[in-house]
Amino acid sequence: MLATTGQHVLAAEENAAEEQKIEKIQITGSRLKGVDMEGANPVQIFSRDDMARRGYDSVGSFLRDLPQASSAGTFTENGGVGGADGSPAGSSGVSLRGLGSSSTLVLVNGRRVAVDSFTNGFDSFVNVNSIPMSALERVEVLTDGASSVYGSDAIAGVINFILRKDVEGHEISVSYGDDTKSSNFGRTNLTYVGGFNTENSNTTLVVDYFDRKALFNSDRPIDVTLKSSTRVTIDGSDYAEPWCGTDVSNGGTRCRYDYVIERAIQPDTTAIGATLHHNYQLANGNEFFAEAMFQNNSGSAYDSAAAFDVRIAGNSPLVPQWARDIDAADGQMNQIRVRSRFPETRLQDYDTTSYRLLAGLRGELGLWSWETAATYGKTENEITHVQGYMGRDKVTNGIANGTFNPFNLGRDNNSAAIAAVRELAPRVGESEVFSLDFNIAGDLALELPAGNISAVFGGEFRSEDIFDRPSQIAQSGGVFALGASDAAADRTQYAAYAEFNVPVTDSLDLIAALRYDHYSDFGGDTNPKLSLRYRATDELILRTSWSTGFRAPSLSQLGAGESLGSAYINCGAAQPFNALCGTFGASFGELEFDQETLGNRGLDAENSEAINIGFSWNLTENLQITADYWRYEHTDIVDVDANTTLKACIAGTAPTTNSIAALNGEFGCVLDAGDDLVFLRTGFFNVGRQQTDGVDVNINYSLHTAGFGTFKLYAAGTKTFSYQRQINPESGKEDLLGKLSGANEIARPDFVADFGSDWSLNNWSASLSAHYISKLGDGDFKFGGNETLDAWLVFSGSIGYELTDNQRILLSVRNLTDKKPPYASSPTNGYASSVHDWIGTLWTARYTINF
Repeated sequence: MLATTGQHVLAAEENAAEEQKIEKIQITGSRLKGVDMEGANPVQIFSRDDMARRGYDSVGSFLRDLPQASSAGTFTENGGVGGADGSPAGSSGVSLRGLGSSSTLVLVNGRRVAVDSFTNGFDSFVNVNSIPMSALERVEVLTDGASSVYGSDAIAGVINFILRKDVEGHEISVSYGDDTKSSNFGRTNLTYVGGFNTENSNTTLVVDYFDRKALFNSDRPIDVTLKSSTRVTIDGSDYAEPWCGTDVSNGGTRCRYDYVIERAIQPDTTAIGATLHHNYQLANGNEFFAEAMFQNNSGSAYDSAAAFDVRIAGNSPLVPQWARDIDAADGQMNQIRVRSRFPETRLQDYDTTSYRLLAGLRGELGLWSWETAATYGKTENEITHVQGYMGRDKVTNGIANGTFNPFNLGRDNNSAAIAAVRELAPRVGESEVFSLDFNIAGDLALELPAGNISAVFGGEFRSEDIFDRPSQIAQSGGVFALGASDAAADRTQYAAYAEFNVPVTDSLDLIAALRYDHYSDFGGDTNPKLSLRYRATDELILRTSWSTGFRAPSLSQLGAGESLGSAYINCGAAQPFNALCGTFGASFGELEFDQETLGNRGLDAENSEAINIGFSWNLTENLQITADYWRYEHTDIVDVDANTTLKACIAGTAPTTNSIAALNGEFGCVLDAGDDLVFLRTGFFNVGRQQTDGVDVNINYSLHTAGFGTFKLYAAGTKTFSYQRQINPESGKEDLLGKLSGANEIARPDFVADFGSDWSLNNWSASLSAHYISKLGDGDFKFGGNETLDAWLVFSGSIGYELTDNQRILLSVRNLTDKKPPYASSPTNGYASSVHDWIGTLWTARYTINF
């Protein structure tokens, strides 16, 4: 029975929360329903108010600080503006335990959403920025691995976004925020929430608008650790151009160029979204429910001006007099080589639109409850390179006909000449998912001495279709500093699962789940999950779980188009690939060749095993502690691996030919007349493995005082004991924990923690929180003697006041002390941007009214 219309949104949501406490409908981590699942799974729950009090303005920024996700694989929206190697501009993804965004399942209201049509490198992900934070009721994070319950891509765990529903009345909220510096990092948010009731139905509508300005490295006193350089080579010698004056390197032969200062810390973005939830009580006691979600994110991402390497005739009228004089010194006019930067920074415009529609029925069949739904999701992406991306042929032709001048950083060209060599090179993508699911839950007729066996049986069907289509000129390497590869694939999948809660004794429950998944382009696999929950006392619950999982190859890995690059092998009798070295390789000791990378339809699944051992202990009515030890082993990881193909060429299991055409589209090697490798076609293989373990600890304490209000203290931390990665069977295990690593300098801190307190008294409320990241070893490209990044501790706070029963204000401040990130000599921007930031103090003021 629905409450009458006219009550306030806040009161209605508090009532709904109380009803959920009583009903215990379903907890993320299990399909079983009922109070018996209390404490069975390590689930953390964060409310919308929790995130607002701590000053987060997007889902991505909140997840980036989550201790279990503040590691490798979680990324924010600045994107890899250079092309397909990095994360797409405007998107954010999350990776639990650092196992990769493709191993973390993202759900909305317990059901799947479409993955992004672009990839993070070659890793598929759900763009969490397509979920408006204002539409959230709460976020539930399950961290024990749940492939057997939810599906193959839940290897590392599940993040379930629960949207607002059953709202009564109306709410309008408006906020504005900015940093405390002279830069304009302004952020505006406007949200409307409406609840509409009839005797038998409720419709909840949320409409949200968010706008944020860009923030650049030039807005902060960043200590750049490495400057690039430009140079002009004349008659075999390098010279610095006059534009840089005395700011030179390499003995005065090169101009220093600070490319880092031209980059953005965060891009600008505008987001417009709407969510709708409708439920209707049918005459037969069943319920019809429907959901709709729309989100459009658009904005621009920025990077430094692209580098170029061109040659120009010595007698060209474009050659400046100082260079002409040097060239003429030997009595000849020779070709001049210019290695420099273009006159404008790179700028991408991005536009991402996502849709989600769902309709379903739920009801009772005797003592069993059932539910079924159909879901359709779609994402559409477009990236346009509006500035700073120059066509190679256009630049070459412009230099040849005298219309584009490469000297003096190209600053001598007018706007028309610069526009004439630009390439928009648009990249478009689309991802669709359609699913049907059904489950039925209740008690089995078999009754044990300790109680009934409860069970849930279900199944689902899903079809997916994805394509990523860069422009042909980008794929062929025709644009300076821009690479890309296309991808297109589709599949269907069906699954059946069962889960049982077996009361072994009055205190001991066995929870067992079994799931079978079958993919049209891969095959099938069965995965179990076993959990034990022991109620030692009314206050202490001990729990443990073991599960296996598998992740089918992503559509992007199966259907990736060609990506061109270069590679090399060492030559010599002791080298593993010396059989592919001919006359040239033997002479020089190494061999460079062209490498083409493609998708691989013959991939196997990635496999995993997860173990969790922990407890939940209510020491007093006001003090709760949970602690969980976890361990993951992730094998057969899909990655690009040239070594596998090279070994196959030597062994004769892959073709070795004298022309690319003779490969007939297969992975293999092409040798020239001197038996030197000149071309390799390779792709994805199941070659990698990684393992990690650690412990999560959560402490919550409520203190009620007379006259001083109520304090809720909390602390949550993740201590990682190990993180080892093996790229392929030939490479040794690499310990990556507690350091920056890889070309993108990804951080894997060994300890991350959040702690703080929330306080309330009468109409006032306040919070103080802290985010801590342990010290890190500097990266693979460190220099200058720096070995360690200092630990980082950032404080945030808020204060709120209820003006009336219907109106309230909230002021939140992130980074109260304006803490700057610790210095890192690697990467070259001077700090570890994967876990630290240079945003500084950021305040937000919010006003909310209910009516």
